[in-house]
Amino acid sequence: MKSAETFLKELGTWDESDSIARGQSHHVETLDDDTNPLADADDEIAALAQQIESKAVALLATREHGAKELKRKLLQKFPETEALLALTGEPVGLVAQLVDEVIAKCQENRWQSDERYVEQAVYSYRLKGHGPLKIRQKLQQACSDSVAIDAALDLDVNDWLEMMREVLEKKYGDAHKPASRNEQAKRMRFMQSRGFPAEWIWKVFR
Repeated sequence: MKSAETFLKELGTWDESDSIARGQSHHVETLDDDTNPLADADDEIAALAQQIESKAVALLATREHGAKELKRKLLQKFPETEALLALTGEPVGLVAQLVDEVIAKCQENRWQSDERYVEQAVYSYRLKGHGPLKIRQKLQQACSDSVAIDAALDLDVNDWLEMMREVLEKKYGDAHKPASRNEQAKRMRFMQSRGFPAEWIWKVFR
């Protein structure tokens, strides 16, 4: 992924302290101008689009994001208010449309990639000891690329089993099947909470 500095140079200078609230204060001032209201509206939309793009680039500069995750964060950062719609004369859905356009631009420039996000996320979740069921659930919340998700999780079962042994040994000191049924159930619940299928858990007990 390109560095934040590279991103920002390509986009032009921007002030990270800018916010939609600051933009809205500017909106109020322009209402008193004698300029063309349609031109003012276009300027306001362009300014909002630039703020959204700058925020998207800042988020992507910190780490990879799935497209769904990025969209969710941008919509939270830039809520669509009645005042904004009245000022611009646009219908409901203006901000969502601008966010979609910004994400499309990020994808065209390879600043955002679901495939790249999935690859890095799976690697990170596996290091934390998460199983395929939990990883898939998390990935589906962040992106819609089911092909990339399936490919990233399509590992040899033996690789998952070895990972499960490591998780058990780290948590309980060994991967042996407990003699106590209560302890068996306890460890089963723990491994299932980590996202491993029940049939795999029985296989991994020594």
